Amino acid sequence: MDDRDLILADRYRLVRPLGRGGMGEVWEAQDTSLRRPVAVKVISVLAGGGSRADEARARFLREARITAALQHPHIVTVHDLGEATTDQGTTPFLVMELLRGEGLDAVVRRGPVGEEEVARWGAQVCDALGEAHAAGILHRDIKPANLFVTASGGLKVLDFGIARAADASATGDRLTHTGFMVGTAAYMAPEQARGRPEQRSDLYSLGCVLFELLTGRLPFDAPDTLGYVTAHLHDPPPAPSSLVPGVPAPWDRLVGRLLAKDPRERYESAAVLADELRRLGGVRQAVPAVRYTPTVADRQEHASPPPSAAPVSDDLAAASTVQAPAGPFGGTGMSRRSLLLGGAGVAAVVVAGGAAAMYLTGDPKRDPVAWSQKIADVDVINSDGPDVVLADGRCHVAAGHYFKETAALHTFDLATGKRLWKASLDAAWAREARFTVVGGTILALTQDSDHKGGQVHAFDAATGERRWQQSLSNSAMGLDVHRPSGLLISGEDGRVIGIDPRTGQQRWVTDVSSPYDATWILAGDLILCSGGIAVLGKTGKTLWTRSGFQPQGDLAQPLGEGLLCYEAGKTVPVDLVCRKADTGEVMWRSPFQQTKPDTLVTGAFQPLDQLVSGTTVFLPLAAGSRRKPTALNGLTGERTWTYGRTYQEVDLKERATTSVAGGFVLSTGSGAVCLAAGDGTKRWHADTRRVQTAGKYALLSETGEARVFQHWTTVRIVGVEHGRTLWTGQFDSTAMSEPAASGDTVAVLDGGGTLWAVRV
Repeated sequence: MDDRDLILADRYRLVRPLGRGGMGEVWEAQDTSLRRPVAVKVISVLAGGGSRADEARARFLREARITAALQHPHIVTVHDLGEATTDQGTTPFLVMELLRGEGLDAVVRRGPVGEEEVARWGAQVCDALGEAHAAGILHRDIKPANLFVTASGGLKVLDFGIARAADASATGDRLTHTGFMVGTAAYMAPEQARGRPEQRSDLYSLGCVLFELLTGRLPFDAPDTLGYVTAHLHDPPPAPSSLVPGVPAPWDRLVGRLLAKDPRERYESAAVLADELRRLGGVRQAVPAVRYTPTVADRQEHASPPPSAAPVSDDLAAASTVQAPAGPFGGTGMSRRSLLLGGAGVAAVVVAGGAAAMYLTGDPKRDPVAWSQKIADVDVINSDGPDVVLADGRCHVAAGHYFKETAALHTFDLATGKRLWKASLDAAWAREARFTVVGGTILALTQDSDHKGGQVHAFDAATGERRWQQSLSNSAMGLDVHRPSGLLISGEDGRVIGIDPRTGQQRWVTDVSSPYDATWILAGDLILCSGGIAVLGKTGKTLWTRSGFQPQGDLAQPLGEGLLCYEAGKTVPVDLVCRKADTGEVMWRSPFQQTKPDTLVTGAFQPLDQLVSGTTVFLPLAAGSRRKPTALNGLTGERTWTYGRTYQEVDLKERATTSVAGGFVLSTGSGAVCLAAGDGTKRWHADTRRVQTAGKYALLSETGEARVFQHWTTVRIVGVEHGRTLWTGQFDSTAMSEPAASGDTVAVLDGGGTLWAVRV
């Protein structure tokens, strides 16, 4: 069924998906009767299926009843409740107001907030809680993700999905089982963790929120739920002023009273707390709308069309979203099932089970999503080479399936997204390496039935003008560019050849006297050729020869005065060896890999640059007597530190590490971990296991379960130094390209063929 045909109860036309929570998903919709935009939340088939279908349905209906009963300016408004028939069966839905603004979690991620705003927003939460408590309802999940700052600067309380009556017997509500902890651990009152929540439990959670607004961090830091619960039960919270100098003493006293372990020591009620907050905040003043500047928005080539938006994951508790222009080259360039979804130039948020998902707009000069483009015939899954390359202010993209003769190059201006040129190659891509950019020239490699090495196509990167085309003999080496000299390296009949990428002419030829096709490995200024010969990349002149020296893998890594190589091991199949670059003499050697990789497969060895950060070398695999991930001094080979858990405990995979500025990111069984290169201390941790890096950014992604109407992949970009979320979005695709970064711009191609340029 096409999204445009989805009308619930013959009244609510679904426009675009906004987000998803643990129990339902939310759509922007149009009320065709009253002709107004609304938010429609539907219970997901997965949450409502199986043995607990009745309970899931009951929880959903309970949320509707509770929220609808709480009519208050600072609580999201419910308009309607109904059921709709889909291909999967009968689905209950809830119709709510469509809010405009951003989540408080997006605000707090930008750092501490002014005291006046903390007081005003806190008092408004108290007003909403006072209404709920007066009706005998506990919220039980007050946190920034469930609080929403509207475009006018006011605040709304969201998500009564786990609310309950203060006296459960009053409603006959038995959905919360004895011994089952409900809420968010980082904000949970001690008595709630013990299963005995009361009205002042919500005030404790609000105290955690106020602490976070004042300081930019939570009162307690813990690695998991148990750690948070233990801290709330036993640890004294720090004073906000101990973390942010200048916070007045009255705020320390107010927050400290809210975070008292004994609920009797907290404020008597939400109303009393509201009065205290308003007194502490002084005279109420209008807050400029730009005080909490939205962090994600569209950029348009043309000013007149409205911007578009895309959904963001609430599972990652991130409040920023993806947005992009409708397409400056005619039409939207997107289907409704793609990430680019039509919408108004305003922010919209709705409750999606456990948190909020939203669309944001703001000053186009600051909008992270700079532009997007739809590209036809994209094949991310079958690509071993790069799909996106950024160079000289341009974004180059490879399209076409590697097994079809549809290879094409697309080039856009990186700043504006304007299309510069397109070249169709009328051939199929080579799988080893699609294309690369060197010295203002694009080199593209396609399959050729008459030449096992394929065809090299050279284009002017600025204009797309074809420069030359010729056959490449050695298919195993793909497109090997020696970056220091800017030459394309090829081989034929026992010779290694340096080719000028602008003209296609040979610059030098070196005979390595091999009875087989010449092979080589790029190594800084050198090229290590078969036969143990090291030649200078600029001239092809032989620097030294070492008999028996046969480096393995695709590259060698310069390190100080040495070269780091994979070689046949002494006690295990593969050793990591550092040799002097000027003589080839061994400086140090370490066992690297217990299993023998398939040397016939390109990329069978982990790229060495992923193991080196500064002068530190990281060993991610068990070998010899090594039982823990270990770091070496790359200049001496001496051990400098080990990660505190064994290989089995962290569940590292063979390609589960990469180096970043000053550290290493490991993909472990419990998620991504970033360690400082100097001493191995943990910089940050993320639950997502799949990690891709580009410069100073890391892209974390995971594919979610099937939804009621769509499949999604959640993507989050974080800074590798601090792990803070810089951008979050969801894609209607299960495949994503490797990210490419240039300056503050990250480009990524989704499996649906949409190219995104994000400024982070």
